[in-house]
Amino acid sequence: MTSPGVFQHADSSSLRSCNGAQDARQNIVASLIILHLSGATKKGTEKQATSETQRSVQCGTWTKHADGGIFTSPNYPSKYPPDRECIYIIEAAPRQCIELYFDEKYSIEPSWECKFDHIEVRDGPFGFSPIIGRFCGQQNPPVIKSSGRFLWIKFFADGELESMGFSARYNFTPDPDFKDLGVLKPLPVCEFETGGPEGIVESVQITKEGKASASEAVDCKWYIRAPPRSKIYLRFLDYEMQNSNECKRNFVAVYDGSSAVEDLKAKFCSTVANDVMLRTGLGVIRMWADEGSRNSRFQMLFTSFQEPPCEGNTFFCHSNMCINNTLVCNGLQNCVYPWDENHCKGSRRSLGLPY
Repeated sequence: MTSPGVFQHADSSSLRSCNGAQDARQNIVASLIILHLSGATKKGTEKQATSETQRSVQCGTWTKHADGGIFTSPNYPSKYPPDRECIYIIEAAPRQCIELYFDEKYSIEPSWECKFDHIEVRDGPFGFSPIIGRFCGQQNPPVIKSSGRFLWIKFFADGELESMGFSARYNFTPDPDFKDLGVLKPLPVCEFETGGPEGIVESVQITKEGKASASEAVDCKWYIRAPPRSKIYLRFLDYEMQNSNECKRNFVAVYDGSSAVEDLKAKFCSTVANDVMLRTGLGVIRMWADEGSRNSRFQMLFTSFQEPPCEGNTFFCHSNMCINNTLVCNGLQNCVYPWDENHCKGSRRSLGLPY
């Protein structure tokens, strides 16, 4: 058990940090992203979160600094206001890690295990990433080092007993996992736009359309836009990562609604990639592969669909999907289950060929 004001720390063996790394001053954008902000208050004598419908109050800014930056609690060094929950994400450039420092002028309402006002830091971009620690009290936290490109930071203040708050400084250091590969060269611009009832996005487009050479590291994005009132179903036709299970080196990620980290739907870097159903009409496919992972590949079929009841020019997939009639018996499975390809007679076109 920990005493009031003492942080809770994750098992150090579960996190690999960038210890001993030198400062990196590369002209690659790294960003501190304010993801979302929501309120909190208390009822009676108990402190608890309000409903999700309470109006959020912004505390912070969006800033980008390749050499690091500073962020603070609201009103710092004066007392922070009550009823705040601010979530920040620090994102480093590829092959960099993050170091986070809290100023000694620091004060957050102390409580047993920091259950009330607190700062929570996690090793990754999400609220479910491995926890590094939860902090409160009068003693500023120790230096925090990430194991990869992201830190997730939450500042929470309930409805009473405000204090000075905090000021935090972050900078970037080389990731020791890539010490033998040297500095990453500037990445080529690599974006694609597509849409319609169906289509194919695939990694061979990168070299075929001249976005990058076969030896360059790439961070490519495919933007898929469905017709109005439609959503998107994604099915992998081919997938293989050259450096399997090494997400720092290669991955395919799917975003739902935008390419922002909070809209990340799925990320694949192992031996298997699953189908993905999006809730919006904008899907973003992202492929990251460093110089030693350019044999990584994928091919994905996207299908636009509407939810029932189905209109006259659509086909009911029996899986809460209505797809365009032109996709029935086209030689490709556009439904989650192959209802659209069952009972098809005669020759069917193969991928890219007419009937």
